[in-house]
Amino acid sequence: MRTKNVKPFTYGSLYKQHTPDDKITPLRDGNLIDFTITGPYQNTRPDIAANSITVHKSGVYQITADVSVILEEDQSVVFNIIRLPDASDPLIGSTFDANGNITVTGINVQAYLYAGDAIGIFIAGTYAPRGKLPRYNRAALTVQLLEY
Repeated sequence: MRTKNVKPFTYGSLYKQHTPDDKITPLRDGNLIDFTITGPYQNTRPDIAANSITVHKSGVYQITADVSVILEEDQSVVFNIIRLPDASDPLIGSTFDANGNITVTGINVQAYLYAGDAIGIFIAGTYAPRGKLPRYNRAALTVQLLEY
């Protein structure tokens, strides 16, 4: 089989798996979603310690972010997909939120990333009028190169 002109795939993934109720993670403004395992990857570097995926090739990527959020009455949370380390640079169109009781929220965006860019899911804001923070128990972040 001839593979001379075949482009190598570029993708990466991070996941936070379901945890018992007594270990559900609070959502704190200004933090990244905390991931616990890496999924499949090629030509990227998923990093659990940094809660980010670094791409090794420049190009247009499809980025998917999902968070399973547990909210109490009147609570809400806003997320962005950001380039690291500067949280002030969310990807265009990457803001998503959750409000209600228990919800899975997420977004799917396309963005041009440069080789060496790292992305993560940023907790941009929480609203908790009764003092107890909103929480989450699962999350996923995936990237796939569409074109370069």
